[in-house]
Amino acid sequence: MASLDQPDNARMAQLRAALERELGPEEVVLWHGWQLARLDPRMFGIYLFAVPWTAFSLAWTGIALGAVASMGDEGPGILAWAFPLFGLPFVAVGCWMLARPFVPLWERGRVLYVVTDRRVLKLALGRKLEVSAVPADRIGPARRSESRDGAGTLSLAVRIGRDSDGDRQTEQFVIGAVADVMGAQSAIARIAARPLSS
Repeated sequence: MASLDQPDNARMAQLRAALERELGPEEVVLWHGWQLARLDPRMFGIYLFAVPWTAFSLAWTGIALGAVASMGDEGPGILAWAFPLFGLPFVAVGCWMLARPFVPLWERGRVLYVVTDRRVLKLALGRKLEVSAVPADRIGPARRSESRDGAGTLSLAVRIGRDSDGDRQTEQFVIGAVADVMGAQSAIARIAARPLSS
């Protein structure tokens, strides 16, 4: 059992060390939460598109591969392999869409959300460390989605503007799913309500 827990603990330790490096002088952590390994049933809506896409891509690639294989040695040669190879990127996209709802299971122990007295951070550890940060003065309206056990997501508007067509556009920073989403919102309300210290 210890061997199963060890990789998660090692990743979490790496993220904690990364957070220590990231924090500025006298910057204080008000709240932190780990990404939960929780599936969102709404994410499976992509299957309405992903299943037919993947089925068609596999059928195309299989039929093209069968046709090329049946030509034998007297076929058109290496150029004929372009048809089955053409289908492979479409199969890869289909597999990615089918796997997308399961990403939170992979992110368990790899994503840490932090609210300090100056900003909101997301530290994600995949092949490399990725850090996203939003200063307190850019935090706008928040939308919280919470389940009965207190876990949920928090969407923060961090930039509201207009695109090149003049349409209103809102950039979101999403926290979650985390265990104590109300704690995250309370910490964010504290830093958003006061001016930044110099």
